[in-house]
Amino acid sequence: MDTFEAINFLKTKTKKIQEFELINLNDAKDRILFEDLRAEFDSPAFDNSALDGYAFAYANKDNPLKIKGSIFAGDLEEYKINDDECYKIMTGAKMPKNADTVLMLEDECLENGALIIKTDIKKFNVNRKKAEEFKKGEILLKKGTMLKASHIALLASQGKYKIKVFRKIKICIFSSGNELKEPFESKKDAQIYNANAYSIMAILNHPCFEINYKGIIQDTVSECKNAINTKDCDLIITSGAASVGEADFMKQALFELGFECLLSNIKAKFIKPSKFFAKDNKFVFVLPGNPISAIFSCFLLVKSFLFFTLEQSNFFAVKTCKFKGEINLKGGRNELFLGNIKDKHFIQSKQNSSYMLSILSKNEYLLISKIDKKEIKNDEDVSVIKLDF
Repeated sequence: MDTFEAINFLKTKTKKIQEFELINLNDAKDRILFEDLRAEFDSPAFDNSALDGYAFAYANKDNPLKIKGSIFAGDLEEYKINDDECYKIMTGAKMPKNADTVLMLEDECLENGALIIKTDIKKFNVNRKKAEEFKKGEILLKKGTMLKASHIALLASQGKYKIKVFRKIKICIFSSGNELKEPFESKKDAQIYNANAYSIMAILNHPCFEINYKGIIQDTVSECKNAINTKDCDLIITSGAASVGEADFMKQALFELGFECLLSNIKAKFIKPSKFFAKDNKFVFVLPGNPISAIFSCFLLVKSFLFFTLEQSNFFAVKTCKFKGEINLKGGRNELFLGNIKDKHFIQSKQNSSYMLSILSKNEYLLISKIDKKEIKNDEDVSVIKLDF
């Protein structure tokens, strides 16, 4: 299967989280609601003025109106007007009984201490009616909503401070290879620094995930087994030992532990060696060792799987633009191209190798060609994914 089929396949293999955490609004940004949330009271809770002005009965607009006093936002007293009366009223203050219209303060005209309405005004002007936004009991936010600042403001306005969200997905991350050293260690010429684990952790740095970095696995079956047997996690991610080299022991270790390989040999450049294993409710992604390959695999496959688990679907920022230039494709697999958008055109990077990490910092978008495409022509419409890591 190709990249798009692999992503759709992963959606069918997710085990939905059935547990929640109770958190407060201070920690709610980007967490996902575990249940529908309903309004505690009408919004607005009472008729109120949208601006500073004078509240009066529209039927008396042609008469001088006696100003009885002022009403401020938060006043608890109940106010009332009779014929030919009005109140000066502040923004958000409760409308007095029998009043239905507000004259804006800048339109005031006072004669002998009475308000004279000379402006052509409409009935119910700037009068915010009770429950015009929503009524008590209506669904404010649905289960599965990823909470943004606008959602948090809405919940706070309804006095909702403690809320239920899906518990965090627990992720353990390893790197595999005798040649690896951590960035804080010294290395010899034949060794390389472990870039994959840190890029994977950065890509998956999200409030919905609890990440535990477990270090480097040595290239032995027993070391791989020990890593896979890690307790108290929902997903294990390893990089390296993913292809068919003599030191690639991860697949053997997984099979010996009773895991089933559900996804492998993806028909796509860079991410082809990626594998996905499952046993009961435990899942393992084995990602390629090449840094760019590991990053693309994590971004496209692992990220998809995790957000599907949390009942999310719109987690890639996709943009449509024109392709600049022409390119011939091999066909039979997805080609992945880094590039940037300029003047509404996608311009592919001249460098596109699986070891060149520097090109990631120079390019913001990823183009994935369709498996049956033989070429992409100049000015052809293409869809590209924003690399938001």
